[in-house]
Amino acid sequence: MINLTETNYPFYSYIPSSLGASIFAIIVYISLIAWLAQSLYGKCRPTLLSIFIFVSHFTTFIELVLRATLSIDVLNTQVLYKVTGVLLSISPRALLLANYHCLIELRGKKPRRILDRVIDILLPVGAITSAVLLIIANQFLFNPNRLYLNFRLRQASAGLVLSLAILFYVVWYLAVSSARRLYVLPLLLVSSICVLIEAIYIQVISISSLFFPLNQSELWFYVCHLIPIVLALITWSIFHPWRLLPPPEPEVPHDQTGKELLAPPPIV
Repeated sequence: MINLTETNYPFYSYIPSSLGASIFAIIVYISLIAWLAQSLYGKCRPTLLSIFIFVSHFTTFIELVLRATLSIDVLNTQVLYKVTGVLLSISPRALLLANYHCLIELRGKKPRRILDRVIDILLPVGAITSAVLLIIANQFLFNPNRLYLNFRLRQASAGLVLSLAILFYVVWYLAVSSARRLYVLPLLLVSSICVLIEAIYIQVISISSLFFPLNQSELWFYVCHLIPIVLALITWSIFHPWRLLPPPEPEVPHDQTGKELLAPPPIV
């Protein structure tokens, strides 16, 4: 068993690459501008989706700017570590919420089922509980006598997020037959896989015996966290929901049987 009091936990064991962070910050910034431009043009429809993806873009960009501009001595301080830790946790959670909300938008105002009510309860409760556990865990980050408790709380928080990321596919399977436009689903496929990869990574590094080997190299951070998040953000910006999601049902003509007469998919 690792003696946590003899390690530099939770600080970086490597020197973050300023060049790598700068390149990814530029990519995220361009994606953010593209997202904002399309959101404003589409009158921020759907509103919650626009907010979720904006928050994910913004927090990722700020974290990358800090990583690119600050020295390792500044990053490895209690205040900066807590700030970057919060930024790193918000982005994938916002993407996870966006994935779920996109499925809701696809279903439209169809009769609510037990599944809908369960998701309405599980999603906010799971997301809030996960955030609360992480906040509590961060209070013990720099307490040598509570480091093992910190890992346990981080494992519980990461486990909830991973469970929600996996549950998404169950909801998708049960709701896809009711989707109003199936060609939106490739966007959700890319985004959900990226969120799942990141959730697995966070779950793995919440285990003390695996945290230290993975924290020796920045490669794992890029491959398992940053690249999936950036890929998901770029995909959302390219396939903006306001162009793919159907308009509100009252604005859509219906045939004599009540079936929606949706326009053909746009050329993306």
